[in-house]
Amino acid sequence: MNWEAFLDHLRNWLASRGLLDPTASWVVGVSGGPDSTLLLHALHALGQRDDIHWQLHAAHFHHGLRGAEADEDEAFVAQVADQLNIRFHSERADIRARVASDGGSTEEVARTSRYEFLERVALQTGSNLIAVAHHADDNAETVLHRICRGTGLRGLAGIHHVRPVQPNSHIRLVRPFVGLRRALIEELCTQQGLNIRVDSMNRSPEFTRGRIRHSVMPLLVEQLNPNVTEALLRLSEHARWLGTYLEDAAARTFDSLVVAEEPGRIVLNVHALLSKQRIIQAEVIRRAHALLAEGEDELSFIHVETILSLAEAPASGKEVHVPGSIAVRKTYDRLEFAPLTMSEPAPEIGTIFVTSPGRTLLPTLGLTLTAEVVPVDADRLTELRHNENRLEEWLDYDRVRPPLVVRGRRDGDRFHPLGAPGAKTIGDFFSDEKVDPDVRARTGILWDQDGPLWVMPLRIDERVKLHRDTQRALRLVLEPYTPHPTDHT
Repeated sequence: MNWEAFLDHLRNWLASRGLLDPTASWVVGVSGGPDSTLLLHALHALGQRDDIHWQLHAAHFHHGLRGAEADEDEAFVAQVADQLNIRFHSERADIRARVASDGGSTEEVARTSRYEFLERVALQTGSNLIAVAHHADDNAETVLHRICRGTGLRGLAGIHHVRPVQPNSHIRLVRPFVGLRRALIEELCTQQGLNIRVDSMNRSPEFTRGRIRHSVMPLLVEQLNPNVTEALLRLSEHARWLGTYLEDAAARTFDSLVVAEEPGRIVLNVHALLSKQRIIQAEVIRRAHALLAEGEDELSFIHVETILSLAEAPASGKEVHVPGSIAVRKTYDRLEFAPLTMSEPAPEIGTIFVTSPGRTLLPTLGLTLTAEVVPVDADRLTELRHNENRLEEWLDYDRVRPPLVVRGRRDGDRFHPLGAPGAKTIGDFFSDEKVDPDVRARTGILWDQDGPLWVMPLRIDERVKLHRDTQRALRLVLEPYTPHPTDHT
């Protein structure tokens, strides 16, 4: 391919993705190597040849890993930008120090820091496009690396051609060379007589990418398949096709499974989710995670299987934590995705003596309890027994043994729920009623000397229900508590 044909290819690639905007401003990540140096020259030449008046910014990130060699790279890129009359931006970092203080691998921290720098330059210059020079050989190496780590279908799709630089960002990361082989890029650099830099760390066995490129891939070419790069690229393309189809199918299914969706929280219907094919279940899980998680990292196969195992388990109230600082929690027939935060423990519900008759403040519960003794006519018993107001209960006063207190549940507490065949622990009652764990911790229980009277506001005890011979009723009413300076508990 000669230079003009190459520029035509670049123009068509950009045009097919709606990126041939003459008013656009581009940040071009330039390391000084052959691929990024060619990318900067190509975008500059295409703009001049086709009278495209876009604005280019050359951005170089100094990782602080290679001493004087890295200083020379920075100076080289600055010189190239000056020759092309392109504004130059650079930034230096101490990646090893960041790894020592924050953890992570040198490669990953360097990559993250580099993209953060490119995004900052884009924001500072008002650019909405960032171009980087990853090519087809990079893509094949990425696919092989992900296979070895145990990737899923999404990982097999390899490097994204165009994506937001951060989730929900208007700034797009563009890789125009992702379909070009390294050999062609180097040949074009030679044709144009371009000076380039060679990063010695690319050959270092210290880093995974270097080992794959200079040890693993040559061994595969020699021992298994001379065309292993093309085979990996075909696999990547097929995975991309299938992945696009599954994403569309999962998007349609996702909408039908959502019970609640709000900023920072997504809740799915567990039973409906588990009725789908396993691959659709996995894609729905990935979609829910992606809508909440930050960064490009995706769930691994193990993470997806862990979440689906949680959904399938009969137990309720358990949760798992996955990348992106996301907690996934199973609560009965719901699967909730929410950011992982250190939630405050429920306040302890201390023992509060109840004024009867009278009004008692329950500030920990956010409620006020009013008690009064009311004469009951036989004609009203049926009406009162079928009272549907859950914040109001009528008890047989003569079966109540004061004093009354309100406190929280303790292990082993038992009562006989109204209408149930027998007694059970209050914990079992909560499970039967599918009460969320955080609600249980904030539920008050009214007691007399003989035991629980009312698990507020869910159920009274069978012992104190109204009978045909009831003459006096204890009327209990719960109301929201609004603090007032004169209130005392």
